[in-house]
Amino acid sequence: MAKADYYVPDDRPWFKYYPKDVPHHLDYPEIPLYQFLDDSAQKYPNNTALVFYGNEIKYKKLKELTDRFANALQNLGIQKGDRVLILLPNCPQTVIALYGTMKAGAIPVPLNPMYTDKELEYFFKDLEPRIVITLDGFYDKVEKASKTTPQIEKIITTNISDYFPLSKRVLGRLFGKIQTINCPNAVSFNGFIKNSKPQYNEIKINPKEDIAVILYTGGTTGEPKGVMLTHFNIVSNVTAIDNWFKDTKIESSLIVVPLFHSFGITPTLSWSVLKSRKIFLLPKFHPKECAKLIKENKIQFFAGVPAMFAALWENFKKEEMVLDSLILCGSAGASLSSYLWQSIQKMAPNTIVVDPWGLSEASPMATMTPLSPIFKREINSIGVPVFDTDVKVVDSETKEELPVNESGELIIKGPQVFKGYWKKEEKTKQTLKDGWLYTKDIGRMNKDGLFYYEGRLDDMINVRGEKVWPREIEEVLESNPKIQEVAVVGVKDDYYGQAIKACVVLKEGMEASEKEIIDFCKDKLAPHKIPHMVEFFNELPKSIVGKILHYRLREKIK
Repeated sequence: MAKADYYVPDDRPWFKYYPKDVPHHLDYPEIPLYQFLDDSAQKYPNNTALVFYGNEIKYKKLKELTDRFANALQNLGIQKGDRVLILLPNCPQTVIALYGTMKAGAIPVPLNPMYTDKELEYFFKDLEPRIVITLDGFYDKVEKASKTTPQIEKIITTNISDYFPLSKRVLGRLFGKIQTINCPNAVSFNGFIKNSKPQYNEIKINPKEDIAVILYTGGTTGEPKGVMLTHFNIVSNVTAIDNWFKDTKIESSLIVVPLFHSFGITPTLSWSVLKSRKIFLLPKFHPKECAKLIKENKIQFFAGVPAMFAALWENFKKEEMVLDSLILCGSAGASLSSYLWQSIQKMAPNTIVVDPWGLSEASPMATMTPLSPIFKREINSIGVPVFDTDVKVVDSETKEELPVNESGELIIKGPQVFKGYWKKEEKTKQTLKDGWLYTKDIGRMNKDGLFYYEGRLDDMINVRGEKVWPREIEEVLESNPKIQEVAVVGVKDDYYGQAIKACVVLKEGMEASEKEIIDFCKDKLAPHKIPHMVEFFNELPKSIVGKILHYRLREKIK
């Protein structure tokens, strides 16, 4: 165990919100990320690790499958540092490939399996992977894209039903609901593992230097960047999360957020594996299916994005399915509105709801909602920095630290801050300076050390010289009972420089006029922050984790 070498001054005001009986500075194990799995398999070999549509895999078996996968990769000549692309939804094959690739010394790169062949060409050229793992239904596009990258030696395919219970596989194929697609030049995932030994050549890992995983993020700019997270980055973030919730006893988790995102990798999968929990996997979010799974299996931990919680709430109003087994709900990707937070409390009356802040470059957690009794929840508060994490608010131009309650760019220093962007040295230098991660997120800190998120630097609106942050206006509009969701953007205007436009999605069955929406803001916002125009949408563009993409709206309404 290594004592953290990240200095956070003892006068930081947020320490009063920290859990009792936990030191402000933690010891972090310098171990490979896959050690969590091996330790759980040793301590609780017969505990259920994964549940997939009723099929259960014990921790002992999961470890064996990952060991076999690592051995099979090494038999192909995979070396330390080679990249292995994983183009799969949430399923046992994804978990096996992630840990197995790490054990072989290679770097797993989980990607959104819905990318087109043209989109895949970028990633193939950027990463030069030697192996690609995908569903048989995606084989054609992967094979087509792979022709642009001669380094790809093998395409490994699997069927989503391969880890279904036998009865479900048989019935699915009998009634034509499951189809096995011929992939002429591919290797079968099951055969790849079956023909391998359950031992592999253990590769020496330097946790602080060696990359555990590369996760691609476009942020809010749309430019794909490979975020290199070390084993220590993720292990330290999981350790911090675990200490934050040390008194919260959770035995089961549901993972529906994608495992090609840091929110899926760290607080859902890695933390659950560390605690030897029973993990339920869903490849796609459907509110009714998700609620039923939670209810029937008494699942205690669910992590999602606001759009998922909103859909669960709409389902709850129809089905009246109370999710009283949930002990902890975590939301990320965007801030929870007051309405949605209250809705979750009604739907899951026994749960703690946390609304943390972070980004892939921070593994991802930088701040967390306090559980302290002295903390009074405030909408848009992203809580306080987690252990050994320092957060400052700086002027986005001068980079000078700003006083309390002034808005500026949030910067982070801590053990979870990433190594850099894959093959993008200039981008890395712009983002990492003197150990600080410059996030381009805008926020402020109050006198008690609570932080508040106010939007992206790129989303700032300049109204005749006045800086306006969209999130403040969005919060007001979210309190309108007719509005389902909203995004505020700036549009070019000869008089204002930038005019404020509210992009609004109304709740089902509701009607409202532009004037009504603008008038709603007049006694709640300063005059220069009141929207100048309103456009109604059926839906707003979102990232895979439910973050509203303001830049897409700006492009659409130019």
